[in-house]
Amino acid sequence: MGRAHTLRQRFQSLDAYAKTLDDFSIKTLTGGVLTVATALLIAVLVGLEFAAYRRVEQSAELVVDRSRSEKMLINLDITLPHAPCVLLGLDVLDSSGDTQINLFQHVTKMRLTSNGTEIGAYSTKAKAAVPPPATNADGAAYCGSCYGGIEPEGGCCNTCDAVHQAYVRRGWAFTDPDAIEQCVREGYTARMRSMDGEGCRMHGFVEVGKAAGNLHILAGESIKLGGEHTHTVYDYMPRNYDMTHTIHRLAFGSEFSAQSSPLDGVGKTAQSKHAQFQYFTKIVGSEVRFLNGTVLRSNQYSATEFVRGDARAAVSRRTPGLFVMFDISPMRVIYTEHQRSLGSFLTSVCAIVGGIFTVARLVDGVVFRAERVLKEKRQLGKQI
Repeated sequence: MGRAHTLRQRFQSLDAYAKTLDDFSIKTLTGGVLTVATALLIAVLVGLEFAAYRRVEQSAELVVDRSRSEKMLINLDITLPHAPCVLLGLDVLDSSGDTQINLFQHVTKMRLTSNGTEIGAYSTKAKAAVPPPATNADGAAYCGSCYGGIEPEGGCCNTCDAVHQAYVRRGWAFTDPDAIEQCVREGYTARMRSMDGEGCRMHGFVEVGKAAGNLHILAGESIKLGGEHTHTVYDYMPRNYDMTHTIHRLAFGSEFSAQSSPLDGVGKTAQSKHAQFQYFTKIVGSEVRFLNGTVLRSNQYSATEFVRGDARAAVSRRTPGLFVMFDISPMRVIYTEHQRSLGSFLTSVCAIVGGIFTVARLVDGVVFRAERVLKEKRQLGKQI
């Protein structure tokens, strides 16, 4: 029992927080005001610290990009209010020599009226004004001619679009649909001309190799002719158009919070029918590593722009259109999400509470001593 009492006394002698008896404590109005202010200040600062603790931040790191063999998605949403959908082609050419034309597998062309109201999705397939005959003259099942184009698997081109695609596969220009029985039956040329004055909105995505190249939207049919990639506006196509446009969205890859897409919302008005708009982009690979361990690979870009074409371009071979040139940077930016640890948050809270109470006690002591000195001098009748 004696040893326990002695051990207790030893620990008691180490107490750095000596207590003052209530009989010797004095409570003042200044001390009360200071206590309330201290409590409010602690509450505000601890709240701010908690918000900082819960906030997810990102740090950026620049590394050499070694993933050149991967594919890249180009997400686009572009409105051309003065160019009918039937007139527009969407192609991609890259530095490796790969040419992709009419990339509308995952891109929808929405027809617009002259005031911007949506009419519906554009389709090359049309309901025939006069249905095809059930049989040929010899009584056999009807099989439309492909007029020299490469025939489809079934061997028959029963619609104008089927003949058109047969011509595309052959690399021929579709110059005279009025000489094709299927197109006459469907009223093809009349349908083309009826779209004069309309606009078009393209939205969707295309997949390309990660190599320098360009994506372009040009007027006229896009075909590979004699090993060359050409665009031709035929006589039966709408003639009143220009390349006025608004880029609602243009991104190279999936969207993420720190992504830079400077062409979003950019709009240009063509001063002539022959205007050609060029956007030069520098694509930087980006990677986001989230707190939960998932990784998002995408891209961001910087951009400059240039406009070519005026009335003098009518005599040149320059085709009016919209070009997005893209070059690939050899660098990649890695964004890593991180959050403060619980230990760091608790340490900060302790520092706030302890620091404010210490400073408040010092201020209270100074004010209390000053009040006591003034009171004593008044009692002695001295003037300050």
